[in-house]
Amino acid sequence: MLPIAHKFYQKGFVIYATAGTAKFLAAHDIYANVVEKIWEGKDSIIELIQSGKINFVINTPTKGKESNRDGFKIRRTAVECKIPCFTSLDTVNALYDAIENEVSEEELEVVNIVEI
Repeated sequence: MLPIAHKFYQKGFVIYATAGTAKFLAAHDIYANVVEKIWEGKDSIIELIQSGKINFVINTPTKGKESNRDGFKIRRTAVECKIPCFTSLDTVNALYDAIENEVSEEELEVVNIVEI
């Protein structure tokens, strides 16, 4: 994730992360706005997503798919708020490449990965 975060940061994107992740990123010269974990308080990523302040979410699933886990709640909220949610770093790299090359939505092509 670090190389992707660095590319988006260098491109001028504002990054939001929990305290531990923000500390890790800062150690690599990537500065993020700290948000609370869902259970820590009202200024969590859920509120940011619901307020429309987030353009897209990068949230790779961890162990299990329990609905009580923060990652599950974050992904669900993003989908409910019609915010793109990326769960694969390959897809995030493709998003960055499209942004970097100024590819318009009309130029994008749907590809069936089963046929690749």
